[in-house]
Amino acid sequence: MILICYSDGSSQQGILLNLQGDMLRIAGKDSDDVLEFRMIHGKWVSEDCEVVTFEFPLAVFEAIGMMPPSQETAVCAPVADLQSAAAPELLN
Repeated sequence: MILICYSDGSSQQGILLNLQGDMLRIAGKDSDDVLEFRMIHGKWVSEDCEVVTFEFPLAVFEAIGMMPPSQETAVCAPVADLQSAAAPELLN
């Protein structure tokens, strides 16, 4: 699961489908469309040219064995952490 955070303060849940190069594709919850985001000058930008950020619940990474269970309750990890820590097969 991924949380898309828009600059107006709204957010949307989704499932990460693909992260390759400067393109990120997400299946939005309760939506039939695939959302696409591009990295432009170090910022993720939506198809509507809105800067967004992403949050990843750490429990997802713990569940698939990418990190040991934490003693503290950490809520989110930024997308940059995902890119550096994820297994290559998850990025394609």
